[in-house]
Amino acid sequence: MQMNDTKTYYIWPLGCQTNKSDGERVAAILDKMGYSRVDSDDNANIVAVVACAIRQSAVDRIYGKFRKWGKRQRDGELITILTGCVLPHDKKRLTPKFDLVFDIEDLPKLPLMLAQTSMEVTVDRRDQMEYFDIKPIRNSSFRAWVPIMKGCDKFCTYCAVPYTRGRERSRSSAEILKEVESLIDEGYKDIHLLGQNVNSYGMDNYNEITFAELMNQIASLDGNFWLRFHAPHPRDFTADVIEVIARHEKICSQINLPAQSGNNQVLRKMNRPYTREKYLEIIRDIKAGIPNVSLSTDIIVGFCDETEEQFLDSVSLMKECEYDMAFTAQYSMRPGTVAARRFEDNIDPDEKRRREDELTKVLEQTFTANQQKNVGKVDRILVEKYSKDHWLGRNEHFITVEFNAPEDAQLRGTFQNIELQKVAPFRFTGKLV
Repeated sequence: MQMNDTKTYYIWPLGCQTNKSDGERVAAILDKMGYSRVDSDDNANIVAVVACAIRQSAVDRIYGKFRKWGKRQRDGELITILTGCVLPHDKKRLTPKFDLVFDIEDLPKLPLMLAQTSMEVTVDRRDQMEYFDIKPIRNSSFRAWVPIMKGCDKFCTYCAVPYTRGRERSRSSAEILKEVESLIDEGYKDIHLLGQNVNSYGMDNYNEITFAELMNQIASLDGNFWLRFHAPHPRDFTADVIEVIARHEKICSQINLPAQSGNNQVLRKMNRPYTREKYLEIIRDIKAGIPNVSLSTDIIVGFCDETEEQFLDSVSLMKECEYDMAFTAQYSMRPGTVAARRFEDNIDPDEKRRREDELTKVLEQTFTANQQKNVGKVDRILVEKYSKDHWLGRNEHFITVEFNAPEDAQLRGTFQNIELQKVAPFRFTGKLV
């Protein structure tokens, strides 16, 4: 395939922060090869899809793109790349459509793979590196994703990750600290540690420090920054994690603790190794140990055979935990998972939508009730962007705050003090002080 001289690329990450982080490393490889990033796939010579296997809808979006990509491929104007989370079932069907398909761990080999097409690519075979050796091209100048581990050992019956990412593998703490120190030196303000089960860090390597110790070392570094993490597993959420969050102001008192269901029978069917009672005990410990903590969760509705009574246990769990945010999802069966082999996806799609809507209403109520007490207070905000006629930022709890200031005020990526004047579902409006 012969390409023109413009040499441009477009990265399309789907799904979670880990895929966005992977996309930043894909960009780094292509940039090093002399390609320039563009903001649209319409005028890119290379399109790299960092796929998400969690929901069928994400896979369907990829198929939809080939209505316009196909002709450009046939005309020799476009090369398509697929990586990220791809189930074997989807990989078999998608491979004929893509020019290159590879596991994200093989990203350092991308120049060689492109050279094996008919593209005019020069490869230095001495330039050998590992995935984590690739310095990403960040999409933001103030927020950074830092992967600390790969894979998952939990094998939840609904989940594709162990089949697409492999088993848990912790990254060297020395490498992580080096990357974070570099980010602080470059002025990054919001640093996110990433892992499928981030608090399992180090459990696969007994020569490594624990997750709590890793956070303690990062939060002890000099600099003006916030530290966050995504996403812990209830099974591994230990008291030392709570203690280190409470001890360091730099670690945001915002925790997403996925519950997935509030019913013990459903949790067992999902292979979630805790009970509703144990989950609520952890939530009570977090609230007792971390003043002003903000909690969020992940909930799946309409899992195989979920009854109305079992769903109402999720409703009551949400009310009891008083979340500020919840990432609710209608169950989507993924080929190759345990659930696909053993269970039937037998909840009507309209019923799934109804249940998701009901949880959203509960969430709006708990958020508003939680945050009403903060109206009138001055909060520290990391400003993100100017949108239409106002600025947008997020506070320590990752809640959106909008406020007025001149468009040319150059506030992006800075901490500002904002008086919170009004609360609405999932955001505040305020004024700069």
